[in-house]
Amino acid sequence: MDHYRYYCSEDFIWDTDFRAWVLNPTQENNRIWNNWLAENPDQNEAVRQAREVVLALQCEEASLQDSEISTRMTEIKDQISR
Repeated sequence: MDHYRYYCSEDFIWDTDFRAWVLNPTQENNRIWNNWLAENPDQNEAVRQAREVVLALQCEEASLQDSEISTRMTEIKDQISR
């Protein structure tokens, strides 16, 4: 999981394993991600923001085009930043 060290919130949002953890947490992926977060506390804010976006889009993810997801993601990130 070393590559996650350099991720920003947008990178997490597009990461399949991250989305699987957020949307379908299991004992195993919870353990993995929680251990990683404990070792990388500086990434907590990026992960928090990414989780919010993934959860906000979960209902519509299958019906949205990639361009629509990107637009919505930008809008949500702007709202979080305020």
